[in-house]
Amino acid sequence: MKIIDSHVHVFPDALEPQAIRALTVPGRGAKIPGTLAAARARMQRLDVSSGWTIPVATKAAQVATINNFAIAQDRRYFVPFGAIHPDVEDAYALLSTYKKLGMPGFKMHFDYQGVSPTDPRMEPIYDAAMDFGLICYFHAGDDVGPHTRYGSPEVFATVLDSYPGIKMVLAHLGGWRMWDDVEEFLVGRDVLFDTAYTADEMPTDQLFRIILDHGTDKVLFGTDSPWTDLEKEIRFFKECDELSDPDKEALFHGNAENLLGVV
Repeated sequence: MKIIDSHVHVFPDALEPQAIRALTVPGRGAKIPGTLAAARARMQRLDVSSGWTIPVATKAAQVATINNFAIAQDRRYFVPFGAIHPDVEDAYALLSTYKKLGMPGFKMHFDYQGVSPTDPRMEPIYDAAMDFGLICYFHAGDDVGPHTRYGSPEVFATVLDSYPGIKMVLAHLGGWRMWDDVEEFLVGRDVLFDTAYTADEMPTDQLFRIILDHGTDKVLFGTDSPWTDLEKEIRFFKECDELSDPDKEALFHGNAENLLGVV
């Protein structure tokens, strides 16, 4: 079965040790180095065809450097998303260039970036996503680092109301450790979830209830690499009885390909 990992974090080699130290907390450590080479080696060993790399710029000044790193990634193995920060100058104009540069969308983590999804500074970002067909890939719910002030399922539901048809992926099955709120505010909405960092973090019955009630055509397989065991994540979903074989095909690659427009 073809496998696409839609949630991969990588860092430039020179910055990787510092980044991993900064993001490591008790109970969560990297399973592999956070480099492109390490990610590619593990993908190759486990027959994963591609990984979506999704960066976060905690400061506006980081955006250009992060995007240059993304643009240089080998497209045979990686689908690089860009970074954006609400404080960059003319975010709309900058985002208008992303698809031409080979970046299908951008990633944001509102708690690391200190902004609410409903902040007026987000309007040009959403407008650009709508006008240029960009994928908005958002951390959703709580975090092991900063506990959420901004990215709740209820807030994302408000954004969906304001921007119908926007291409949005909410990581961690719509809201990490806020899954009751996911069921209340997001399940069934026109938004995609990924499975990153959920398999061992929530009741299995709730995990599959959310996937099935939301629609197996709207969930992407993602791991939050390098923080999870890719082999274990693949096995968990491949061997589950709750999903049919067509559901698993959609989860592991079909939905990701559809989102990117791959026929």
